[in-house]
Amino acid sequence: MQLVNFSVTNYRSITKAHKINLQNITVLVGRNNEGKSNILMALNVAMETMMQHANHANVHERLYDWQRDFPVQLQQRKNNLDSIFRLNFRLNHDENTEFFRTTGIRSNEDIPIELKYGQDNRAKITVPKKGSSSFNDKSEKVTAFICERIAINYIQAVRTEDMAMDVIHRLISTELSKLYDNEEYKSAEQTIYNLQEAVYNDIANRILAPLQEFLPQLTDVEIKSRGRRLVWRGFRNDVDVILNDGTPTSILYKGDGIKSLVSLAILKESKNEIGASIIAIEEPESHLHPEAIHSLVNVINGISENHQVIITTHNPLFVQRNNISNNIIVDHGTAKPAKNIKEIRELLGVLPEDNLINASHVLVVEGEDDKIALNKILSSLSPTIKDALIKNKLVIQPLAGATNLNYELSRLRSYVCRYFVFLDADEAGYDAAEKAIEKGLLSESDVKYSICNGNNTAEFEDCLKKDFYIEAIRNKFSVDLGVTSFRNSKKWSDRVKTVFLSQGQRWTDAVEKKVKMEVTKLIPVEDADSVLDEHKRGSIDALVNALENMLSQR
Repeated sequence: MQLVNFSVTNYRSITKAHKINLQNITVLVGRNNEGKSNILMALNVAMETMMQHANHANVHERLYDWQRDFPVQLQQRKNNLDSIFRLNFRLNHDENTEFFRTTGIRSNEDIPIELKYGQDNRAKITVPKKGSSSFNDKSEKVTAFICERIAINYIQAVRTEDMAMDVIHRLISTELSKLYDNEEYKSAEQTIYNLQEAVYNDIANRILAPLQEFLPQLTDVEIKSRGRRLVWRGFRNDVDVILNDGTPTSILYKGDGIKSLVSLAILKESKNEIGASIIAIEEPESHLHPEAIHSLVNVINGISENHQVIITTHNPLFVQRNNISNNIIVDHGTAKPAKNIKEIRELLGVLPEDNLINASHVLVVEGEDDKIALNKILSSLSPTIKDALIKNKLVIQPLAGATNLNYELSRLRSYVCRYFVFLDADEAGYDAAEKAIEKGLLSESDVKYSICNGNNTAEFEDCLKKDFYIEAIRNKFSVDLGVTSFRNSKKWSDRVKTVFLSQGQRWTDAVEKKVKMEVTKLIPVEDADSVLDEHKRGSIDALVNALENMLSQR
């Protein structure tokens, strides 16, 4: 089951947010006090109200208070005095079959649930399915069916000690619920204690690894009860989590940043037993050191593999660059999908350098010569890429050496750019990419290497025909690259170095740059792809395909 979209009307600062589409990860961005947090609160109120309705429980005042939650500026009007929440749920084939068996209603479409809160603070829940009254007649059964298969975890930005422990308690509650029908559990307090200890130990073992991503000094996690006997559902204040990073310490005495990381790391490892769940996280970057935020992006991506995640943020690192419409702009009481990167940057106050102001996509290459050469060749090979380069939608950014890759990718990520990387197929290129992948700055699908047939190592120039530059190199440097020693399996610059030295010409980093730039200048603007060696151009063609695919994504 999946929550496809939800709408909010007249809740706190939100006057109308219509059909906010939810993906695996949805990011709410906006200036302060525009209502991002209120959208998450509205979703939580709606989901919690549904669960109480399904359980025939009275709605607690803490969920909704009209004086507090209905927009103050609208409270004096005569009509339309309800806060309205609407959620659309999508069932898979098996769930549709089970839905009919449970409710007696056939449905192959999304199921809408509408909740209205008025001045009496009582929820009115309907299932406004067109052409069918049976949904409304059985609203409790319909909402019960949904609530049994989807849950919500709401993590606020201000995380008190109780909030920090809440995720842990929920996980423990879910795991312990499996024991309720166990005869041993019912019959003996000692057996209960032993079984619970096994659950605590299992959970502690499961969360140790994800916590070590943030706390490398952590050697052990212990979950223990403060008393011997635990009541099934009354145990929340009787459980403590001890983190051992050299000194065993209760999580209650750790800083807010650690509490945040513990909650989110545990969510990464948890799987919802009832089927699906929504994780709503308010400002996950709160209380965290910048270095930890980079790692947290990967944790939230991991959480999204098993849950739907919706977050509010002021940090550009959480922006969904691959799918711009997954970012929801919250502004002046409304919410709508972002249309472009520039819109998001303006809201977040991101000011990239001049050449990146309008760029949404960046190709990262090793050197200035690679930038100039690939600008010509890629434009010649692909009208799509040529158009993107002309309009500055795509920018080619040189590194001045593969060792600068991590720094450059961190910078581009903070500028909310989607990037692709093209590196030399040598030890430096492979090592730089590996470090970036380990840091969570790069994925294997976002990098290509200048691999050439017949070469053990290679760089961009190995993809070129040598005939078009041999004469120019002879005239400029008095070195003949037509000799036999130039034909071996080493990378291009190593082969050129060997020939230069064997013919009495010096070879330094400065000379290497001059030679590469000379070759680059010889590449024609028109039909630039004509200089590619047909037997060694495979990596360039693959790069074109990858860039076209990146540019086509919204």
